[in-house]
Amino acid sequence: MSQPRPLLSPPETEEQLLAQAQQLSGYTLGELAALVGLVTPENLKRDKGWIGVLLEIWLGASAGSKPEQDFAALGVELKTIPVDSLGRPLETTFVCVAPLTGNSGVTWETSHVRHKLKRVLWIPVEGERSIPLAQ
Repeated sequence: MSQPRPLLSPPETEEQLLAQAQQLSGYTLGELAALVGLVTPENLKRDKGWIGVLLEIWLGASAGSKPEQDFAALGVELKTIPVDSLGRPLETTFVCVAPLTGNSGVTWETSHVRHKLKRVLWIPVEGERSIPLAQ
């Protein structure tokens, strides 16, 4: 298997994004982190978003912490989900904050959460607690 390279700019097409994501399959988080010079934390207790940041680097995401889709030009949001050995989700996932005040007139069609979830690239990550993060 040839070594993948991170995208240095946002992908121009969904096909390019998906191809890049598929190249990461089979690599451990530790391997991907080492290839881009990131230190892998021992656990995620203090670094909850670390996996997302790592994948954003590899996939060329442009949004960072801005309130827009990770791949705004493509209209695609990136979401990781920890799964067990059978592919079942191990926890819930966070989408965005839904303010309870100052939202008069907001409908599902115009909501921020709908915008975020319109198109999602889900990346499953082995998340069994018995597996060290780097592996």
